[in-house]
Amino acid sequence: MISQWLKRKSLERKGLSSGKTRRQDKDTAWHDVFEQSRVARWGLLAALFVILMRIGLWASEAAGYETFVLSVLLLTLFLFLLPLAARDVWRSNQLLLLTVLCLIINLFINKYIFLYTNDIKISGEQIPMLLLPSAFAPMLITILSSPSAGFITAFILSVSGMLFIDAAPGVFLSSLLTGLTAAQLSQRIRRRSDILMAGVKISLVGLACALLLGGLLDWGDDGSLHDKTRFLLVQGILAIALGVITSFVVLAILPVFEWLFDRITDISWLELSDLNHPLLKRLAEEAPGTYHHSLNVANLAESAAEAVGANSTQCRVCACFHDIGKLDKPQYFNENFVAGQDPHAQLTPSMSALIIINHVKDGIDLAIKHGLRQPVIDTIKEHHGTSLVYYFYKRALQQQQDARAGIKIMKLREEDIPAVDPNSFRYPGPLPQSKEAAIVSLADAVESASRSLKNPVAQRIEGLVREIIKGRIQDGQLDESRLTFNEISAITNRFIFTLKNMLHARTEYPSKNKKEKSGGAPLQPSAAKTAPPPAETAD
Repeated sequence: MISQWLKRKSLERKGLSSGKTRRQDKDTAWHDVFEQSRVARWGLLAALFVILMRIGLWASEAAGYETFVLSVLLLTLFLFLLPLAARDVWRSNQLLLLTVLCLIINLFINKYIFLYTNDIKISGEQIPMLLLPSAFAPMLITILSSPSAGFITAFILSVSGMLFIDAAPGVFLSSLLTGLTAAQLSQRIRRRSDILMAGVKISLVGLACALLLGGLLDWGDDGSLHDKTRFLLVQGILAIALGVITSFVVLAILPVFEWLFDRITDISWLELSDLNHPLLKRLAEEAPGTYHHSLNVANLAESAAEAVGANSTQCRVCACFHDIGKLDKPQYFNENFVAGQDPHAQLTPSMSALIIINHVKDGIDLAIKHGLRQPVIDTIKEHHGTSLVYYFYKRALQQQQDARAGIKIMKLREEDIPAVDPNSFRYPGPLPQSKEAAIVSLADAVESASRSLKNPVAQRIEGLVREIIKGRIQDGQLDESRLTFNEISAITNRFIFTLKNMLHARTEYPSKNKKEKSGGAPLQPSAAKTAPPPAETAD
């Protein structure tokens, strides 16, 4: 660090450096070490075992050996289900920490409520078990992690309640049903109001369970209809209140858990998709062509993501921001060209390629400055992969060929002609590391090339899309994206369908002429025509 600082200061004194440094993405080395550490993983599981023992022994008459055995069995069940049904959680220590933490919090709350409301009775019957919020952890984990992890949490929570909180089998079933319902209803949470609606539906399930369990109680000969009705009424009210309160608690702490574990829910993605973001407003004002291109890429990417089960909202947001780096020099990108002006005409191909390539670095710089989330930064970094700036590479080869023809006439040496290195015309990468980044990358290439179609008929659109995606595959740009060939085929078909709708020809209606004004027969609409789109984009 000190040597780099001294070197930069030396260059500043010589006038070879401006003294400015580009913003760097946050260092994730410690995060990567934690994610891949087996010690951390087994440490989390050991902590879960110790806490299970503590909850089991808390105000319990059970022997320590019995609690030890039950804790081992419960942890074994957890270790069996997690790699089987929730591999994403098992492979990520961060998600494992989230799951274990939510499970522990819910267990502590259940045990506390059981111990300190155990003496509450309605019409001679205990009622504290109805106060256990068994939907809290499954709902939170499903929203922040995955539905499979939520289902496992609901099952483990119900079993632990029966083992450590002395719950009756009926209450176990009630807890299991409300937990599974919470996980099921939390899979498609896109708005904060959806969490409240999920809480209402969980309340209805809890109400049904409470009424059924209350109806199965043995009241004996002394039980009056009044006592039974009163008990069922209180049970119903508590069940409804519990579901609603759980949804409010989840709604309140969800942003905290998102921040702590660096998770982005669909709710946050929808908030990020607001087109009033300062960067997008600047893009619309300073680079309207790039802004329009980004919106088209967003539509393509969102549609393709839905076809393969990827996060469509994430694709849309990342597509909107993927070209914000063009704000630094918008006039050098041909979607923003003024008619009759080409700023690249006075530049060498290598300089033009450098300007085009630098929009990725400039985009990362702007994204970090404005605090965009990590997946957006990653997509900006990866959406071109290591692809070739083909237009300027071909221009450089053409200039080299022309120079060789010229030296033959002038009888000069061929060694004086500089070589064209294709690596200097390639983006620095890395390759797309996720399905969402790969989809945005393909949508960007397809949308850019589609504007070069002079007559966008169905056959030409289909041929163009298939050619571009085939080229990306052959160039190895999708090797690290985890996209299967079936998914690539589905993405291709969705691109073709969406582009056909976006580029469909429209009937051109003629304006009124003198013949029409004088009462002559109106002109018939001419054949459908479309204005030729701009030339192929430089990026």
